[in-house]
Amino acid sequence: MNFPDLVRVAAILALATGCSGQAEVTAQTQVGVDTPPVDALFASWDRPGSPGCALAVSRKGEPLYSRGYGYANLDYGFPIGPQTVFDVGSVTKQFVAASISMLELEGKLSLEDDVRRWLPELPDYERPIKLRHMIHHTSGLRDYLTLFPLAGRDHYFPISLAQILDMMSRQRALNFPPGERSQYSNTAYMLLALVIERASGQSLAEFAEQRIFAPLGMDGSLMYDDYEAIIPRRATGYDRHDDDDIRMVHNYNFDVPGDGQLYTTVEDLLRWDSYLHGPERPAIHSLMLTEGTLDDGTPLGRARGLYLGEYRGLRTIHHTGSSWGSRSVLMRFVEPGVGIAIACNDGLAETLQLAYRVADHYLADELAPGGDDAGRDEDSPAEPIPAPRTMAPDQLAEFAGAFFSAELDAIYRFALVDRGLVLRIEQEAPLEVVPIGDDQFRFSFSDQAYSGVVAANLGFRRSAGGAVAGFELGSGAEQGIVFEKLQ
Repeated sequence: MNFPDLVRVAAILALATGCSGQAEVTAQTQVGVDTPPVDALFASWDRPGSPGCALAVSRKGEPLYSRGYGYANLDYGFPIGPQTVFDVGSVTKQFVAASISMLELEGKLSLEDDVRRWLPELPDYERPIKLRHMIHHTSGLRDYLTLFPLAGRDHYFPISLAQILDMMSRQRALNFPPGERSQYSNTAYMLLALVIERASGQSLAEFAEQRIFAPLGMDGSLMYDDYEAIIPRRATGYDRHDDDDIRMVHNYNFDVPGDGQLYTTVEDLLRWDSYLHGPERPAIHSLMLTEGTLDDGTPLGRARGLYLGEYRGLRTIHHTGSSWGSRSVLMRFVEPGVGIAIACNDGLAETLQLAYRVADHYLADELAPGGDDAGRDEDSPAEPIPAPRTMAPDQLAEFAGAFFSAELDAIYRFALVDRGLVLRIEQEAPLEVVPIGDDQFRFSFSDQAYSGVVAANLGFRRSAGGAVAGFELGSGAEQGIVFEKLQ
């Protein structure tokens, strides 16, 4: 028997023994009788050679429907089922928030704590960052997902919580004073994972397993903190450019849970949803669902790791996730008690809109009239791109040299090449630097965190004598990162 035959036999055995397969799905998960309209929503994935999605729906804790569509792994042709394990990205954040809330109820920490009580390595900023700022995304912390690429380390480079803490301990400034504005922060939740570890004596993975996953029977769930670990029934993430150009997304080295990295199933997500919102509500329920505010009292529209919203007249609680070719959503319709969990291994899947369409079907008699676009997120306005300027080689030569940032612990080297200015960030490939104004430049770099190309700007400063002395670097919300010229 050759290797392909062995693979086919293994796949058949996996299906026969209940390991995430479409045969199992068809036999066991058609709880409802009116399933075709829901299946039609996933028809574009429900075919050979396509990544896909898993869906689970419950009402007041009772399952209504669950099924898989498409394939968990295209190399071997393993189909997706309700027990397929997905990376659910930022859906993880509500589990971090729940862990913090448990420790708060036990008196082991307070959301009014200055974060430096737990992480004294962080700078002593003019205004203290409190744990409530972090859990509600009002901390002002720079995003490590931007800082590490700017330091010349892409997201395939192994990383740890200690390295993230070290990076943040070098930041001289915040994006804004804590509590003054709201800005989604992955950094805050990575640091909260470290707070959990120091307050409880357990890693986030250990705490979540002992206090959440095991008690709730979430047997397919774990915090991904060991890239060498075997994860049965794991779905591989894919990005697609078109039906003929589907690419695997590797994330094996990124094994630090906090802002994401929960691996779970749609059925496990509904177990959690039923526990948190069920009739016997846990003590953390009121804490988790209390809406956060800015320091001036302005409501944020989100609670602890959860968004508070409304869809066609019904209150909703949800969070989405996007990570490494995977997309997900867990949504709760409060009054009818309907939970919807969707996880996909297609990086372009619009899981939030899929959840609304599933709700249209199961809550058709309870939803207020509304069009298909109700609840749709608005696109953020595109940042205007400054027009490039023409500069002579002798003018560009002024900016050549090496510059060091203590905040990034990185050296940027500028050189004149073929009459243009190029930049090397540590050992990365050279990048073209484009002049856009007086002492102002722009360059672009590939950033896996945002699945594309990200722009950065450079504002050079000069000494009293007019010589180039350094610059400030900015990308997105992260601005004012200081570099000094090396002599």
